Amino acid sequence: MEYGAKYIRWAPFAKENPEAAGKLPSYEAAVSLGALNKVTESPSFNEAKGYGDNAMKVYINKFRESAIGVEVTEIPRESMSAVSGAEIERGDYKNMRFRANDRPPYGGMGFYVNLILDDAREVCMGVFYPKVKAMLRGGEYSTNGESIALSTGKLRFTASACGSGDWRVYSEYFNTEEEAKAWVDGMFTGTITEIGKEPAAGGEG
Repeated sequence: MEYGAKYIRWAPFAKENPEAAGKLPSYEAAVSLGALNKVTESPSFNEAKGYGDNAMKVYINKFRESAIGVEVTEIPRESMSAVSGAEIERGDYKNMRFRANDRPPYGGMGFYVNLILDDAREVCMGVFYPKVKAMLRGGEYSTNGESIALSTGKLRFTASACGSGDWRVYSEYFNTEEEAKAWVDGMFTGTITEIGKEPAAGGEG
């Protein structure tokens, strides 16, 4: 059973040749998206059914994309700028400008969850999305009335399959959070996965 989630990181695609067939994308340096509160996946699929002789003969179900809602306690301004394509002014004023022609970049995103297994072991598992793009959500701003309502920072991403066909990767179980953090960081550098390193079909040994 899951009981926690931490250490959410995002990195933009590398500027040159980020996607190669059969491999995970290559990335620039990863940044924190804030203190993680919740991640919600909503995958969608293309589906088709074929019937003959009064019975279903063919059923096809293929992944299309997944909406991913991310909630954090506070989104760092530099991270918001990076994922959304919004500009932070660099002069005397530091306003963040959201413009009609902003282009959110593709990137990768990862974090890890805490779990308690049926044998009572406490472990961690990494979750990684190789190819995501941010979709800005509208804000909601409330006054302080008779009660205080705490609001999380919200981001919405769309995950799609990358050049290797992967849209989500789970790690093995780790005994420590340090191992889980290292896995998340290693997925951005490609040093902790066999994806793209398998021998070509029909090759030797």
